[in-house]
Order: sequence, then structure tokens, then C-alpha cells
Amino acid sequence: LLLHQKLFAVGEVKLKVEHCLITKEDIDFKLIEKVYSHPQALAQCEEFLSRNLPSCQVIPAYDTAGSVKMIKEAKENNIAAIASSWAAELYGLKILNLNIQDNKFNYTRFLILSPEINLDPKNNKTSIIFAVVSKPGALYRCLKEFALRDINLNRLESRPSKREPWEYIFYTDFEKGLHEKETQEALKSLEECTTFIKIIGSYYSE
Repeated sequence: LLLHQKLFAVGEVKLKVEHCLITKEDIDFKLIEKVYSHPQALAQCEEFLSRNLPSCQVIPAYDTAGSVKMIKEAKENNIAAIASSWAAELYGLKILNLNIQDNKFNYTRFLILSPEINLDPKNNKTSIIFAVVSKPGALYRCLKEFALRDINLNRLESRPSKREPWEYIFYTDFEKGLHEKETQEALKSLEECTTFIKIIGSYYSE
């Protein structure tokens, strides 16, 4: 979406991942035969499921809240869903267990998007996308531009490019506002060692 649309990140919201085991009514673990949820939520609760429901059938669903709606409408009572406490409250179902996620310190980040870029001088974080050809030293040369200016990267994820063969796209967050001199210098230098660069946005991060 951010790669192809004219939208900019102007803020971020971080939500703690807190999953619950939800059922229609109070039921013994041994009686639960199926658990529904989004694949990511199921993966985030893998240890809990293997420890408490080892013989249970795990079934992927479109989303977490949708899985709660699905078990509410089902005829069976020996089924469960993994979702938030909000979803359980929304559909009036029972929370059998709270905070069943394996990682108690896991957060999901959501970006706030706008058609206009945010150049507020209070911004302390910038996100960009850039691409390099897959050859020795290509990524190192790009990262060096941040290190030379003491700019800390707190995210670097790679994806194969759909534009060119053997090209890789990197999604990067770093701790400087777009208005700062170091950022402008780094971005200018990146133009010389990348095949493509796009500013996702600049915003304030707590």
C-alpha cells in the first residue's frame, strides 16, 4: 500500500497484543475440540495451545473478531476462539482465559496515514523504503550513511522487489525527524547507492 499509494505516515499507535480464549459458556479444557482464530493469533498462542489443548484442532479464520462471531453462531458448544476481550464483550461470550499469548511484551504497531506529509519539528522518527541491487556491499553502503551521522535504525525489513529481478526493497525506520540536517544528508547520499527511494513519512514516536 505505502509503496504504490500517495499516502504518508504522520503518526503511529502501538497496541499491546493480549489474546483471550473465548467460549460460549464455561467449559472444561478437555471438552474443547476446535479453536478458531487468525493464523497470526494462533501462532502467537502456540505454546499455550500445545500445553493446554494438545489434541485440539486448530482452524485458521479470516480475523480474530470474526472467529468469535463464528463460534457464537455455531451449533456446537465445544469450540473456542482466540481474540481480544473486546471481541468477547462485543458478542457476549465467555472469556475462559486471559492473556494467553506466548510473548507478554508483544506490541502491534499501526501507522496513521495522510495525503499530506508531516514536517512538524517535534518529529523524532522517519520511515523510508529503498531498493538496492543484490550485489556484495550494496546494503552496507546504504547503512553506512546512517552510521556516519549517528542515526539509529530501529527497523530494517527486506522484501524481494517486483520491479526488477535480483532487486530487494528495504523498509526502514530511524530515530530522526525528516526536518533534521542529518536526515537530509543521509537521504541525499542514499540516492547515490540505491535504485529507488521513497519517504513513507515522519512523525513523533514516544
